Amino acid sequence: MSKHQKVAVIVWTIDPEGNKRFLLRHNKPFDEYEDEWTITFGDVEKDENLEEAAKREAGEEFGTSEFKETKNLNYKIEFEGKHGLTEAHFLALKVERIDISIQLNEESIGYDWMPIEKVKEVMKHEDEKKAFDLI
Repeated sequence: MSKHQKVAVIVWTIDPEGNKRFLLRHNKPFDEYEDEWTITFGDVEKDENLEEAAKREAGEEFGTSEFKETKNLNYKIEFEGKHGLTEAHFLALKVERIDISIQLNEESIGYDWMPIEKVKEVMKHEDEKKAFDLI
């Protein structure tokens, strides 16, 4: 039985002070999803590789395509989702600067560029937090 494939996308940059910052979105509660700070997750569509899926999903959720670097973190988690057994592959997309234009889609109610300490404080899932250490 094959697993449903998803991407988990961490968008990041280096701020003017030289620190890593991570773009998190404030998820609007809908369906079975909670009100939480999170990264971008999305399905890998037919005939799409992980990098293409990550760029498409981040583009849809943040309204940008200014990605200058893509890194497959070679980290994945498995969980039981609405499509059955699901495998989420983590990728990191770096943008040139922190002041890029962000246009949120209807799934989000806000966003913030957070330092790693804040990310680990606000994100709920320990297995997702581990991916940030791979960037």
